[in-house]
Order: sequence, then structure tokens, then C-alpha cells
Amino acid sequence: MVIPFGLGGPTRASSRRRSAALRGAAEARGVSRLYRGHRTHIGMKIGMKKRSVLLLIVTLLTTLGQASCASRQSLGLGIANPEDIGVTWQECAISQGFDWKQAETCFGHSMPLWDESEKANFGTRLDDMESLQLTIGQDIYRASLSGGLFPKEKYTLYKNGQVIQSLYGEFTSYSPNVSLQNIGGKAVWEFSDGNTATIVYDESDVRQLYGLDKAYRPYGLADKLIFIGQKDGKYFVVYDGWRVGPDFDEIAIAYCCEPVLWSVQYGQGRYLFWGSRNGQWYVVEIALRRE
Repeated sequence: MVIPFGLGGPTRASSRRRSAALRGAAEARGVSRLYRGHRTHIGMKIGMKKRSVLLLIVTLLTTLGQASCASRQSLGLGIANPEDIGVTWQECAISQGFDWKQAETCFGHSMPLWDESEKANFGTRLDDMESLQLTIGQDIYRASLSGGLFPKEKYTLYKNGQVIQSLYGEFTSYSPNVSLQNIGGKAVWEFSDGNTATIVYDESDVRQLYGLDKAYRPYGLADKLIFIGQKDGKYFVVYDGWRVGPDFDEIAIAYCCEPVLWSVQYGQGRYLFWGSRNGQWYVVEIALRRE
């Protein structure tokens, strides 16, 4: 049977056209797949770059945050000569034991006592004999027992009922909730049970603020904080954020009974203590420099 041209039977020309069309379609699909693959590859590269940039940003922010936190937590202590920061340093070697007559001979005055204005700077014991309360302007500070498990008790410093700091200590022969003072308009909480000893000054623990192991016996000289710091087994005086004078191997610090007489004493703008350096004991007085 003869099939007429153009009515359904394939011809050579039509076959060539179909083959060309099929090749074109295949090439188009290949190009499309190549484009999609290329686009996916580019997208993956862009995504990886974005993730790398994001990771870098997060790392930088974390590092800066840690550095900022560290700077807030520990300012460190500069070293200063007493005369450069407005105080005098006087010390005398003592032959044996602790004797106030030796101190009086050295400094030319008796034990400094608090005057009425200094007494007003100290918080008062409340009826429970464990709590201290202090008012500075419109703010009420309270340091009191707030829980814990025997033998450690939890003590908390509050400002207008809001928690500032909590510390744990053991009540032995004296309460670790030692004192609450107003120094230059800032609340200063002294806490010590022999193992944990620190000062919370203007809502900051000075151990973290200055990188110390322990801190003792705060007092205000010219409305600036002075105290005994301890770090790596050495004792030293800290005044207004400065490490002042020589280090000591030991400083006599007590909160109870007879040794209190030979512990750090302060009042009338004077700060006194007994300290040992290289096997020799000294009685030391830091006072405001008189113009």
C-alpha cells in the first residue's frame, strides 16, 4: 500500500526535523539542569559564607562580652605611695607581744575611739540580734539571716527589700554578719566567719572587684574605703582602690574576745593594725595627711 505524502506516514525530512527537535529539547533540559546545579552551588556557597560571617560575629560578640564582664568583675589594684593619695604611713617595730603602750609611744596618742558622727555611720542591730539595718538618704539597707543548712547559714543584703548579695557563713563565737556602714553615701557590708571574709561595697563584692582572696575591716577615711586585703597568702592595705604600703606575712584580725584588742582599730580618721613582715612585728597607722 502506498501512503500519500503528508497524511501520516513519516518522511525523511520530517524525521530529520523530529530528531533535531528532540536534540534541542535534550540540550535545553541539559542546560536547565546545569543552570539549576550552578544556581544551587552558588546558593550553597553564599549560605556557607553567611554562616561563616554569622559565626565570626557571634565569636566577636562573645569575646567582647567576656572581656567586658571580666573588666567589671576585676578592676585589679594599682600600687601607690601613701603620700601620693593623701594619707600618711607610720610604723614602729615592737619587741614582743601586743601592747597598746607601744602603740601610744609610737604614735603619740591613745586608742582612737569613734565620735558621735562616726557612730551614726554604722547600722544598728535589730531585735533578733542577727540583723543589721542602715538608712542612707531614702534607701533602707538590711543584712539578715535568710536561710541555709547547718552549719552554714545564708545571709542576705537587701536594699529597699530587693536582694543585693547573699553569702554563706558559719556562726561560731560571733555572727559573720559583722557590720553595715555608710561610707561616703555608699552601703558597706562586712562579712566574715574566718573562712569566708569579704566586704560588699556599693553593691559589689571587693573580692571580685579587685581580684582578692579575702577582705577585712572596712572603714572610711575622707569618705573613701580603706580595708585589709589578702591575696596569695599576703596581707596589705587597700585605700580608695589603691594598694598602699608594703605587704605583710600576717596581720592580726579578730572579731571576738581578747584578741579583738589587738585587731584592726579605727576612728577619728585613723586606721591602725599589727602586722608581721619578715619575722618582725610592727604596729602601723594610716591617717589623713594634714596640710
